[in-house]
Amino acid sequence: MLKGFEDAFVDVQASVISLCLELLSNSGRTAEKIYVYLYQNNDIDYIDAFFEQEGKLYTTNDWFPAEKISDFFDCGVEDIEKLIDICNAYDSKCPHELKLIYNVVTKSFDSEYNYENIIDIGEKSVVELAKDWFDDCDKNITK
Repeated sequence: MLKGFEDAFVDVQASVISLCLELLSNSGRTAEKIYVYLYQNNDIDYIDAFFEQEGKLYTTNDWFPAEKISDFFDCGVEDIEKLIDICNAYDSKCPHELKLIYNVVTKSFDSEYNYENIIDIGEKSVVELAKDWFDDCDKNITK
């Protein structure tokens, strides 16, 4: 049963990365790395992405029109709901926060999960948390 869960869990994350690659492709953009921030709890489903190219990070707002961002958000929320459904189906705890990094050049993938509902216990909004991660990633880029 755990194997089925792991496969389904990874498939949803791959779907999120594919969504980002599609957003890039449809906009004629390229990136060396894709960073995706996901957050979910009973009140919030949130996704944001930013893209590394030539030693600089770009937000979705930097690169894409509002309509494409809205479509990206809608599809991303569907993936978040799939993630929740998978965790529920396998009676597994669902992470509240996911940070995904995909290296487009090497095709390597890394992820970090947080199972605490940090919105409820902290003083920051989900947008502030995503911005903090953007800032952390920006500091760590080799320029």
